[in-house]
Amino acid sequence: MEEHAPRFNLSIVSSDVEVGGARLSAEYALSDEEIAIAHWWVLINCEEVKYWKELHLNFPEVDGDLEYHNMTFANYFRTWMDMIKSDDNPNWSHELLLLAMQPQRARVYPTCTVNSVKFVSEERDSRRRTQNSGVMAKGHGLDYYGVLHSVVELVYAEGMKVHLFKCRWFDTGAQSMKMDQYGNLSVNTATSAYEDDPFVFATSVKQVFYLDDLAKGDAWKIANIVHPRNIYRAATLGVTIPGPEADAYQEPNAVGIHDVATVRQNNVKHGRVLRIRDEDSTFIDVDPNEETDDDSDDELRHRLPDINSDTEEDSSDDSDYEP
Repeated sequence: MEEHAPRFNLSIVSSDVEVGGARLSAEYALSDEEIAIAHWWVLINCEEVKYWKELHLNFPEVDGDLEYHNMTFANYFRTWMDMIKSDDNPNWSHELLLLAMQPQRARVYPTCTVNSVKFVSEERDSRRRTQNSGVMAKGHGLDYYGVLHSVVELVYAEGMKVHLFKCRWFDTGAQSMKMDQYGNLSVNTATSAYEDDPFVFATSVKQVFYLDDLAKGDAWKIANIVHPRNIYRAATLGVTIPGPEADAYQEPNAVGIHDVATVRQNNVKHGRVLRIRDEDSTFIDVDPNEETDDDSDDELRHRLPDINSDTEEDSSDDSDYEP
């Protein structure tokens, strides 16, 4: 069976994302304000909306004022899409009209598979013997590290879906991220930052495996970018792949990443500049990709020694959660 082309022709709509898992509790539901923020984030980061953003920024009443632009652009965009849909404007499309109409609902999930890589929310990951909640997103000259809070599915008209990760980001200041002379980046996971900007596209995130930093101790973790091996798109191979119930690439669970309550108590004022400095720390070489004889039926899965012997994997339930 051939892979179907995406129904909606927008760069932010991907057929490589599959959400799933049992329903999250009501505390994870997005408020109306959070849905508005998520929608605004989608608009300003959608490549097809770039033309309209620049047009709005150059309006005399806006005159490059970013704060005013952020407050008013969504309403302008909706009006423009309604007005010019019959004018044959090359920068208009039916998908942009759907996007301008704002999401009809927001569903929240604990797990998500992106390009065959499985991500799991921090809360659910804490009950597993595998680690799949670490994330990294590239910014302008700065990489942001954190953990996945929840998977958000914004549902627009006609069923158009945009998938976001709501993340808990760690502080990126020089006192919270340090790199040694061997190129190991250590992150203080007892900090938090960018709490008003938690969203990122699911398809733009890399998975991170956090190892205990034995030199610094406490909440410091060495961040390792996960590079899945032997993963190809079905369209490239001309074959079908198993359904969402099959486990994808996973990494062992690191111990001791502080929970949200502890983070808030220990949070430091965050900065936006990452300064790199060398240190004479002693590190123990650890190969997170070393395979064991366990789980021989899945050559891409790696497990830790039995650190939580009484921990049970939670059951999977594909039912949607609609706040």
